[in-house]
Amino acid sequence: MSRSLNWSYTLHVALAVFLFAGSAVHSPAQFAKPVTPPPAKAEPTAPIDPLGRETPLSAMMGFLKYETRDDFATAAHFLQPTPGRNTNLTQRAKEFQALRSSFKGKLGLLSDDPNGTIEPGLPPGQVRAGALVVNGTTADIILTRVDDPASGKIWLISKETVASFPELYSQLKSEEPTTFDRIMPAALSRRHVLGMSLVQWLEWLLSIPFAWSLAWFLGFLLSAPGRLWGKLREHPFRTVWETPLGMPLRCIITILIHSVCVHLLGPPLLYRVYYFRTMAALLVGSFVWLVSRISDRSFDHAVNRTRTQQKGGESILILMQRLTHVVLLIIALVIALSLLGVNMKTALTGLGIGGLAIALAAQKTLENLIGGVSLLMDQAVHVGDFCMIGDKRGTVEDIGLRSLKLRTLDQNLLTVPNGLLAQMQFENLTSRHKLLINQNFSLRIETQAEQLRFVLDRVQNMLDEHSAIESGTSRIRVSDFAGAAFGLELFAYVETGDWAEFTAIRQDVILKIAEIVEAAGTRFAAPTQLTYLARDAGVDMERAQGVVRRVTELRASGAFRFPGESRTGTK
Repeated sequence: MSRSLNWSYTLHVALAVFLFAGSAVHSPAQFAKPVTPPPAKAEPTAPIDPLGRETPLSAMMGFLKYETRDDFATAAHFLQPTPGRNTNLTQRAKEFQALRSSFKGKLGLLSDDPNGTIEPGLPPGQVRAGALVVNGTTADIILTRVDDPASGKIWLISKETVASFPELYSQLKSEEPTTFDRIMPAALSRRHVLGMSLVQWLEWLLSIPFAWSLAWFLGFLLSAPGRLWGKLREHPFRTVWETPLGMPLRCIITILIHSVCVHLLGPPLLYRVYYFRTMAALLVGSFVWLVSRISDRSFDHAVNRTRTQQKGGESILILMQRLTHVVLLIIALVIALSLLGVNMKTALTGLGIGGLAIALAAQKTLENLIGGVSLLMDQAVHVGDFCMIGDKRGTVEDIGLRSLKLRTLDQNLLTVPNGLLAQMQFENLTSRHKLLINQNFSLRIETQAEQLRFVLDRVQNMLDEHSAIESGTSRIRVSDFAGAAFGLELFAYVETGDWAEFTAIRQDVILKIAEIVEAAGTRFAAPTQLTYLARDAGVDMERAQGVVRRVTELRASGAFRFPGESRTGTK
């Protein structure tokens, strides 16, 4: 029984294991499934404030914008409410409109960083925007950063500042009107256009000619001692106001005086910010204008000195002057746009991408620009040089960033791109201190050897004795006697770089050679085949025999010098 029970138990266990394994193999839960990571939780995006109160500067400018439009309900959203009090923020916004003429501060210096700046005497998260001063009472305008459930972290005018508006407003109402306000008609002082009374508009218009007249008067006073000194010394005196620097200086003084006048007028804060930004941009433009005029005077002086000393390089100075104008213009535009509130980081990034696209699209222009800079830096040519470009000769009139202008001999103006100039045959004839006469001519084949020696000797003597021909390098040689002529080659340097003078000397040399050939009794050979007739006398026999006798006598006495005898050994 014990053995049968053990056998039965073993059979049951084996059967159970078999059934379990089979069910596990066919179980759908065991099928392979793609392993996918659990979806990542999306990070909540920061809420965007529809009123733009993310930074101290944007919060203050937004408040002033709605307050200027008399939208006090929206302007109230820029004021921090006091917990537990039923404060009428709309009324506080109206009170600030009346107090804005008492504002003292510079809104343009407020931080445009969402975190603000750390200021002495204030905890982190608070920024001082300015102060309101009424009858000796001063209240600081503090901006504080709060966490709004709907808009996130925003900047508001602090509740302490808002609480001071009623008291300041009551003190402002108790002030007595000034004498100027009493004199002005009520129709002008009560009627407002764009937040300014008609009186303020009239004062603003009058401040422009007043500032210009005062600037002229200050210039006259500053130049009076110099004028007096010039009259006493009886020397002509020219003040700086009479030079090209006078206009930029007068504009700078006018802008400064006009800005002070506008500040005293007390326009609305929002308009004041924008107006002073415009004045700052104009001031930068006038200052760059002044710097440009100063650089022009320096460049003109350097160019004149270079031309006087004849050292060359005036073209490089002219190019540097033009590049200076471009650089100053770019600097003025960048600073002016930055002062006007344009985000220059984004603008410069866009300019970088746009500049790359322009560079790819304007490869030829850049090639000409680089070619012009290389041409001027190498000092290969200067304005006024006589050059040969391709098959055109002329005088260089201008070397620009893109092209070179050549006034040809027929008075046409030839414009050659600088990039193409590097690929053309270019010769500067002015830079040569001597010019070459390399002429080939032929004498008739009937010319006798003694006649030929006579011509060579007399031409060589003429070259050696000519004052304009470089001595020691000139030569006349027989090159060949193929065909129906003796070929001669003339090689001589003329000691001048002036093309017109060179042509005159070359003409003189050619005429003298013609006289020598004629005196020798021979003729120049034409590039044709000769056909002799029976009646053709050929060469002049009488002169030929005379020359032969003379050369024979000279050779016998040793007085005849023939070119090339020392090298060839010919006798």
